Amino acid sequence: MTRSGPVPWLRAHRARVHRARRARRTRVCALVVLSAVAAAVSLLTNADRATAAGCAVLTGTGGTAFVLWLSRTWAVVTVRGPSMEPAYRDGDRVLVRRSASPLQGQVVVVEQGTGRYAGQRRPLSAAAGAVAVAERAWLVKRVAAAAGDPVPPRAVPAPAGAPGRRVPGGSLVLLGDNTAVSVDSRTLGLFPDDRVLGVVVRTLPAARRP
Repeated sequence: MTRSGPVPWLRAHRARVHRARRARRTRVCALVVLSAVAAAVSLLTNADRATAAGCAVLTGTGGTAFVLWLSRTWAVVTVRGPSMEPAYRDGDRVLVRRSASPLQGQVVVVEQGTGRYAGQRRPLSAAAGAVAVAERAWLVKRVAAAAGDPVPPRAVPAPAGAPGRRVPGGSLVLLGDNTAVSVDSRTLGLFPDDRVLGVVVRTLPAARRP
C-alpha cells in the first residue's frame, strides 16, 4: 500500500497559512524600515540651503549595521525657502533616495557651491553617513537637463549655454521651479553630478503639532 500525499483541501489550507505568515513578516519589515527612515532626519536651512543631521535607534542583532546602511541609502529632509514652489513648499518634509544618477525632471538635493566647486573639498563619498552629510550645505533643485541632453535655452551662462550644445558627461543643469527667486544654473552654471546627495522620492505627511 502506497502512502498518499495531503488531500487537496489540506494543501490549500497550508498554502493560505504560509501566505498569511509571509504577508505579516513583510508588513513588520516595512514598518521597521519606515520608522528608521523617519528617524534619519536631514534639515534644510535658509533659502534652499541644507544641513543634514541623522540618527536612528534600533536594538537587536544587526541593528547598527542596518542603521548605517539606512543612512547611506535614504534621508529625510525639510525644505526651507520658496525656490521649489509650488511642488515643494517651505516646511515640507521629503524622502530622498541617495543616488548620483538623476534623470531629467527629477528633483535632487545637491551640494551648495558655485557650480564649479573649484578649490573645495572632494565630493562626498556614497558611503558617507549622516554625520558627514551634516557637515555640508545643500540645495534643492530640479534637473532641467542631464548628461547628453540638449542645454535648455538661456538655462546656463555662455559658453555652456550655446545653442545646440549638449550637457557634457558628469554634469547637470539644475533649475528651481520658482524661477523668480531661485539661484541655480542660470547664474551658477553646470553642476557636477558627483555633488548630488540624492533624488526626492515623495513628500512625507506633516508632523503633528501638540
